[in-house]
Amino acid sequence: MAESAATETQRFPLSRQLLYGLGGPGYLLTNTVVVSIGLYFYLPPEGRGLDTQVSTQIFLGALTVFGIASLVGRIFDCVADPVVGFFSDRNRSRLGRRRSFMLAGILPMVLLPLLLFNPPGEPGSAVNGLFLAAVLSLYFIAFTVYVAPYLSLFPELAHTPSERARFSSRLALVSLPASTLIAMTWPIGLELFQNRGLSAEDSVRAVVLCLLVFSFLLCSLPILAVDEARYTSTTRSVLPFRVALRETLANRPFRVYLVGEMFFLLALAIKGPIVIYLVTVVLGRSEGFAGRLGLIVAGAGIISVPLIAWAARRLGVRRTLVASILITVPFLGALAFLSPASPGDPGDARNLSLMTVSLAALGLGIGSIAVLPRLLLAQIIDLDRQETGASRAALYYGVQGFLVKWVLGLGAAIVAFLFSRFGNSATEPLGVLLIGPAAAAISLLAALGFLRYPEGKVLEALAGDPTEPG
Repeated sequence: MAESAATETQRFPLSRQLLYGLGGPGYLLTNTVVVSIGLYFYLPPEGRGLDTQVSTQIFLGALTVFGIASLVGRIFDCVADPVVGFFSDRNRSRLGRRRSFMLAGILPMVLLPLLLFNPPGEPGSAVNGLFLAAVLSLYFIAFTVYVAPYLSLFPELAHTPSERARFSSRLALVSLPASTLIAMTWPIGLELFQNRGLSAEDSVRAVVLCLLVFSFLLCSLPILAVDEARYTSTTRSVLPFRVALRETLANRPFRVYLVGEMFFLLALAIKGPIVIYLVTVVLGRSEGFAGRLGLIVAGAGIISVPLIAWAARRLGVRRTLVASILITVPFLGALAFLSPASPGDPGDARNLSLMTVSLAALGLGIGSIAVLPRLLLAQIIDLDRQETGASRAALYYGVQGFLVKWVLGLGAAIVAFLFSRFGNSATEPLGVLLIGPAAAAISLLAALGFLRYPEGKVLEALAGDPTEPG
């Protein structure tokens, strides 16, 4: 069922597309602060001037305090996703179905991460573990309130497959440089602040504060740029929650897509902190060097965006996504062959060469992350709108979040287990070295999952609908 109050929808201007696209690196900055910098702050490499903030004891053979806290936070995140999506789809606010939620979520999303870096207890105490779980839970709820409606605007602002392909490429070209550069180079900030006399802990806090201020500015731009009454369809779902949820889960292409997406995000979560740990533990170099080496990933990712878009037009979205994932698998696995060496040692040049080539290959896969999954999900949302007459984009993103976001917590738990069980120091580096092979194995499962997505049948069904814009 649907309720329509539609007016004539205008084409979303290029200038506003660019402003909308900057919201992506904005919310991803908060994720970098919480996931990557949070892991570094709570489970730092040895000899970096930071205390381990939570116990590294392993429970039930696999769980650590950091891992449990991450999983608890993601449970709240998972529950929030479909709820936010459902109410956003039914929302009547004059500010817009999506923008009103984004306004409600933006401040807590950028303020809560500040708390993480001021734990109340002594290093290694149980108090810090409880505090970490509580703050992560609140942050992930706020993250969902902003991000789920933001993402659901994409299929509503671009109305045809060709428009979406161009829009997605533009979003990637706008957001990818900002998000990857900052995600990979924040360690440079640590070095700069320490060189100015700040302690290691205060340097982390200074970097976090700078990133969150910048995040707020970027996340404000889509709220200002998107006038939903002018640029989106106002057809809203009026289905009860259970019915809407049941119909969403009954969509077979969506279920198949979710399998690939689940493993895709799990691999992404595992390899997220890989650069700074490999550089400090294996290469024996500074955090600043990790940031500079991360520029390789950022540069390769930026170069890959037009190539990915070109391949998707000729080979199809699914084939291009599978191929780009498979490219990264052998290079992630090859990172296991690194061995700790100090600068100038015989093995140092080999380590640098292997890392440089592997990071460049990983960067090529970043373009696929930025461009392709949203195009597959837009196909699914179009097919649902064709069959139901209502736009339930936010619920689809919400259900996706409910079913796959827990794997992001699982990814953090896996990394914490590897560090606690096998070590994350130069004398015990195996935990760090195993990140690459673990991410490679899960990436292979992601490729196999996406390979089953019936893109041809979905596009055929959409093309057969005379009311669907071509």
